[in-house]
Amino acid sequence: MARERRDCNGRYRGVRMRKWGKWVAEIRQPNSRNRIWLGSYNTAEEAARAYDAAVFCLRGPSATFNFPLNVPEIPSTTEISSPAQIREVAFRHARRGSTLEAAERIQNQGCLKGRLG
Repeated sequence: MARERRDCNGRYRGVRMRKWGKWVAEIRQPNSRNRIWLGSYNTAEEAARAYDAAVFCLRGPSATFNFPLNVPEIPSTTEISSPAQIREVAFRHARRGSTLEAAERIQNQGCLKGRLG
């Protein structure tokens, strides 16, 4: 299992929780005070994956990721420069990860049932 990178308070980089329980992600644009809004997510892990995709787009593969063993698969030939494009890539990466996790959970439950029953 991938080791997750969290800050000293136990949170993911670029992720915070709203008062009503949704997790949101955002990232600063390089050499600017502006931020790119990456969206709201149901889990902190989804928001952290969105941040990872955005940081990959902005800083490349040598950036610091929340999930360093699950680096986003974004082709280097793809030109991603606008905040809207970064937001779309981040959203897709966040959702792709949650879909994979759900499939793994279902598969693991099936394996458990086979062992118990």
